[in-house]
Amino acid sequence: MKVISFALILFFGLTQISAARQRSCASRLINVESHDSAVYSLNIDQYNIPDYGNDHLAYGIKSIRILLEKRGCRRQDINFGRTSFGRSSRSRCRAIVPKQESSRVCYVETNIGFFFVTWDMLTGVNITFNRWD
Repeated sequence: MKVISFALILFFGLTQISAARQRSCASRLINVESHDSAVYSLNIDQYNIPDYGNDHLAYGIKSIRILLEKRGCRRQDINFGRTSFGRSSRSRCRAIVPKQESSRVCYVETNIGFFFVTWDMLTGVNITFNRWD
């Protein structure tokens, strides 16, 4: 019985630590608790990014990972496969204007919030983070 109680306490404690760490990562992205979103720009030439070809979503997620690392988040603080609402199948990239590549936007859901990723005509990546309510 003591082993089961200890296991439950340990599980609950680790769950609380993980949740606090995720909130901390979201707070690092928005800096102020009274804000719900923040916008960042990265010069992608400063980073070693693999060639993802036409996999714009992989490129967007890699750009978000770079931002998270810069803001002091750990890799395990964010999960691109699950959100607070369950498994994410809604992350995708689309050109807003058909056949106009410069209008491409990626929407990426995570457990801490969602991101919009856009690219400029040169080496800039613009990332907007929106935390979940």
